[in-house]
Amino acid sequence: MTSSLPSNKHVRAAWIRWVILSLILGVATVVLISRTEKQEREIAIAVTFDNLPDELMLMDAPRHSVRLLVSDSASSLQTIDANETSCRVDLSGLGEGTHTLAVRPADVGLPRGVSLKSLLTPSLTIRLERLYQKTAEVIAILEGHPAPGFAVAAVSLQPNRILLKGTAAMLAGIETVETRSIDLEDASESFKKEVPLNLPEAIAVDPPLRFVVALVEIKERIITRVLESIPVSVKGASAGFRIDPDAIMLTVRGPEAIVNTIETDPDFAVTVDLGDLATGSHSLKAVITLPVRTTLVRVSPERFSVTISQ
Repeated sequence: MTSSLPSNKHVRAAWIRWVILSLILGVATVVLISRTEKQEREIAIAVTFDNLPDELMLMDAPRHSVRLLVSDSASSLQTIDANETSCRVDLSGLGEGTHTLAVRPADVGLPRGVSLKSLLTPSLTIRLERLYQKTAEVIAILEGHPAPGFAVAAVSLQPNRILLKGTAAMLAGIETVETRSIDLEDASESFKKEVPLNLPEAIAVDPPLRFVVALVEIKERIITRVLESIPVSVKGASAGFRIDPDAIMLTVRGPEAIVNTIETDPDFAVTVDLGDLATGSHSLKAVITLPVRTTLVRVSPERFSVTISQ
C-alpha cells in the first residue's frame, strides 16, 4: 500500500509537463500563423521614366514616387528589398509642357510572392522643358597657404571643360564652373585629388561624373635677395693689416626658406685669405661660400685693397 505515493507524484509531474508542452505548442502555432498569414501594407517606390526624348528635360525627376497597397506574409513585408521593386513610366511621344500620366499595374514590379492590392497613386503629373547645352570652362578654387617657402607652380584639371545640360533659365549667365575648395594648407609637395564641382544638382553634366581630377604642383619658392653690408672675415693674418672696404654686398638666388635665413647658415661665409702675404699693398678677391642650392648672382666689390704692415 505504501507504493501508491510515488505513483501519484509521477502522474502529477507528467500532467504538468503535458500542460507546459501544450502551452509552448500553442504559442508557436499562433506565432507561425501570424507570420504566414497574408497582411496588407503601404509602401512607396521611386519612379523610373523611360524613353525621354533627347531634346527634353524632365523637371524634378528624383522627387517622383508612387504609393502602393501590397499584400504578403508579415515576415516578407518586413524584408521587402527596395532594389527588387520598380515603377517604370513610358514618356514616348510626349512634348514640351505639363502632362498627367496614368500609373498602371503593369508599370509596377514587385518581388515574388508580394501582391499588388491597389495603386494609391493612380497618376503622376510631370513637366517637360526644352533641353539646352553649353560648354563651360572649369575653374579651380584654392584655399589656404602652402608651407613656408613653397608656392603653387601650376594647377591642371581633367577635364578642364564640361558640357552642361539644363533649361535656358538654369544655364543663363553660367560661363565657367568652379570646383569646391582645394585645401593647400601647409602643402610642401605636389598632389592629385578628386574635387567635386560646385554646381546645382538640377544641371546635368557630360561627362556625367560631377567631379574633376586636380593636379596641384607645389614647388619651393625661388627668390633673389640682395645682402647688404655683409662683414668680410679674415683668414691667416699673422701681422697688422687693413682691408678696404670691410664689408661686401651680395645678390643671392635660391629657395626662399634658405635665402631668407642665409646669414645664420653655418655654410655661409665671406673670407679674404691673408696667409703668406708680404708686407705692402695687395688686391684680393673674397672667397664666398654659399649654402647648397643657392647661387651667387652679383658681388660688389669684386676685389679688396689689403695693406699688410709689420
